Amino acid sequence: MINVKSEIKPLKKVLLHRPGNELLNLTPDSLERLLFDDIPYLKIAQEEHDEFARILRMNGVEVVYLEDLMTEVLDINPDIKEKFVRQFVYEAGIKTPKYKNAVIEFLMEFNNRDLVLKTMEGIRVSELAAMERDMEHSLVDLVIEDSKFLADPMPNLVFTRDNFASIGNGISLNKMYSVTRNRETIYAEYIFEYHPDYKGTIKYYDRYN
Repeated sequence: MINVKSEIKPLKKVLLHRPGNELLNLTPDSLERLLFDDIPYLKIAQEEHDEFARILRMNGVEVVYLEDLMTEVLDINPDIKEKFVRQFVYEAGIKTPKYKNAVIEFLMEFNNRDLVLKTMEGIRVSELAAMERDMEHSLVDLVIEDSKFLADPMPNLVFTRDNFASIGNGISLNKMYSVTRNRETIYAEYIFEYHPDYKGTIKYYDRYN
């Protein structure tokens, strides 16, 4: 249950995302599009994050992780896995039928935790190599191949406070200003719709507004 009446009282519970392979998938060509100034070193980023989380816990703060909550949603509600995958593919802008269906099939093979992490880290065209051999390519397909990623990574997920704000007993689930960050709020949409600890939370503002 959400119950936040102050921004300055002692912190009780915090939502984090541990930096993952989405940082490895940043490239010099994609930095500007993905709103990064430089490519972080993943090993150091994870070490610094783990120390940050440790200090929070030492001070009595309960630390929960975005990737854990979303995995729990899929574990508890196995019937929504395909719905989530299809929504992710749609919001990633994978529109040509051949690639859309191939990515859906590709993602449905993952266990729930790996699926969540894969949607965060991005999907390379090369990962569909086995399926591609059986596909005819449209002009749009060939353009997509040049871009290397069918679904961009989401490196900004480390900024978990941007996606939604807790206000009293509800939330503002934000529509992100930047197109490249819109998909980040899909996880909160499912958490507040299906997770037993948070479903039924009032939404003062929604990601579709």
